[in-house]
Amino acid sequence: MTDMYTMVKRAKADPEVLNELVQLFEPKVNKLMKRTNPNDMADLSQELKIMLIQSAYQYDLNSVPGFWEFKDKYKREES
Repeated sequence: MTDMYTMVKRAKADPEVLNELVQLFEPKVNKLMKRTNPNDMADLSQELKIMLIQSAYQYDLNSVPGFWEFKDKYKREES
């Protein structure tokens, strides 16, 4: 299994990897569906998957913070 960064990077160019990414989040989507009206489950599940795909395509891989930037941001939010 590869890390999420590599998977998102590959998913932008490879539909098979994008499908793997969606399948990776399938358990979380299914868990969220248990809290939903049964009549809305299929539509909401599809919408969540669409949002996941859009997020993967729109994610700027060049803006991923390094450890020290992440640490500083966490400290600011904690205060």
